[in-house]
Amino acid sequence: MQQTQLLLEKAAGVALPEWDVLKATFQLRHIDKGADVFSVGEWQPYVYVVRSGSVKLSYLSEDGQEWIKSFIVDGDFFACPNVLTAGLKTDYFASALEDCCIEQVDYASLRQLTERHPDWQKAIRQLLEWHIVRKEQRERELLTMTPEERYLSFLDTYPLLSARIQLRDVAHYLGVTPEALSRIRKRLRA
Repeated sequence: MQQTQLLLEKAAGVALPEWDVLKATFQLRHIDKGADVFSVGEWQPYVYVVRSGSVKLSYLSEDGQEWIKSFIVDGDFFACPNVLTAGLKTDYFASALEDCCIEQVDYASLRQLTERHPDWQKAIRQLLEWHIVRKEQRERELLTMTPEERYLSFLDTYPLLSARIQLRDVAHYLGVTPEALSRIRKRLRA
């Protein structure tokens, strides 16, 4: 649970108590490149922390077109808020872009700790604030930037990831076709 502990204690700004509560439900998962961490329509009441590798979180349109909502890289976290807060099932899927090592923590156990300890509350609140900022940045990119500006923002946000994943996935993240992304890259090189 090393990466989860690093992340949560960084968020709290202090050492957190009662890690044994999380250890009881903790799982270390090894996900092969291309395999799903979870699919649409599943009950996944967990918080995931990527120890190594990268994951894409994607929606599929009714015609099967993929739209990548975000990338999660080493040391970062993800969860499906619909499941955690509303009791619904997942409405997007999470897939490994590379071989991954992912720490999985039961959200109910985290909630128990937040009910007993203000420092756990602070940690979860900070994670939610980081998540909100990330989502607002993504929304601003999609609503106000050109595809070229979105690509430059992607390179700035994920400088190491761009060399590790397929251009097709970058295009799906930007909301353009792979051919359009090739043209953008060509213009920027010129």
